Amino acid sequence: MRETHTSVHCWVPGSISLPPTGRGPLDGMTAAVKDLMSIAGHTPSFGHPRWRATHSPSTETAPVVTRLLAAGASVTGLAKLDQLAYSIIGNAGEGTPPHNALYPDRFTGGSSSGSAAAVAAGLADVGIGTDTGGSIRVPAASCGLLGLRPSHGVIGTQGVLPLAPSFDVVGIMTRDAGTLHQAFGVLSATPPASPGQVREVREVRVASDCLRPLSPAAAEAVRLTARMLAGSLGGHLVECDFAEFINGELAGLFTRLQAREIWRIHAEWVAENRGALAADVRARLDRAEALSADPPARQRGDQQAREACAASYARLAAPGAVVVVPVMRDLPLLRDASPAELASFRTETLTFTAVGSLAGAPELVIPVRHVPSGQVFGVGVLGPVRGDAALLRLASRVCPDGGPADVGG
Repeated sequence: MRETHTSVHCWVPGSISLPPTGRGPLDGMTAAVKDLMSIAGHTPSFGHPRWRATHSPSTETAPVVTRLLAAGASVTGLAKLDQLAYSIIGNAGEGTPPHNALYPDRFTGGSSSGSAAAVAAGLADVGIGTDTGGSIRVPAASCGLLGLRPSHGVIGTQGVLPLAPSFDVVGIMTRDAGTLHQAFGVLSATPPASPGQVREVREVRVASDCLRPLSPAAAEAVRLTARMLAGSLGGHLVECDFAEFINGELAGLFTRLQAREIWRIHAEWVAENRGALAADVRARLDRAEALSADPPARQRGDQQAREACAASYARLAAPGAVVVVPVMRDLPLLRDASPAELASFRTETLTFTAVGSLAGAPELVIPVRHVPSGQVFGVGVLGPVRGDAALLRLASRVCPDGGPADVGG
């Protein structure tokens, strides 16, 4: 049954809709836009009423929104997000957390929670959000959607409130591959590649040494997805060692770099409004303040480690190859999860998502139904930097008509 706008709790207070301004490949489609994108005359919430109350309305509309409207799409509503976009759970926005149509007793993932909830409930065809450390990938995986975190810089972020700009990207969530491909073509800052320019994926690697922390069903879903992709492509399936990129040390590096950027940009506002923030968001911002006082040598060392990670990833991620990785350890968190469970989920999940952020690489999330358990998981597919078009073509092979692909049946 189609959900109602009120039951999904996906829109911010005072949400607005926008009609299309032109015609094009998105004719008749609807979009849910994360409420951190500028729309002339509207004050974005950035996930918190205090932000709205302390800022003036935008004077211009972000290009990502104008591109959607010019291509024939309408904006159905402005979607909720976690406070300052600084969460991957979906629990810390305005009012009731958005409803997860796939798993009603669980969170949607964040911070692009409202966009994911709207698409999963059938209230929008396209969910537009941002991803810094997993905020497209985790909601897509949590809600059974296709999601794309594009290569850094491929979709412009002008007019989008920043969290940590060197990691921030605008991403897309949809129910089917065709819509994902069309939306990416509209939003991309570069002309879409022609079929002859796209390097076909011929080697599917699975990060087999990184599956131990997963639930048995989730681990099997990752392996079976890799096998399905290799079979559909007529390519090679290779088990690879990927623990160099999926580990706690690299996740810690990401969180330190991200935190310092956040504090550099938002310190003044946070200092004046800290008491209004959710406890877990406030705790991370307190740590961001402390990390910003680290000695310059330590901060330079972290930047050098990031550069080394990106270089190492570039050597591994050859054109024509993808790496199949987990997005989450298991299903999304239950809505009554304890503070300890929330913290553990964040730490575990960043272990899987940090590499894409550090490398600036594209990552596609594919929803799959693990037939033996009946559970739906989102499985990540990492490509080489600027290899977005190949990931989109891969999506069209396995999810052309929407809905999770069955594996293990």
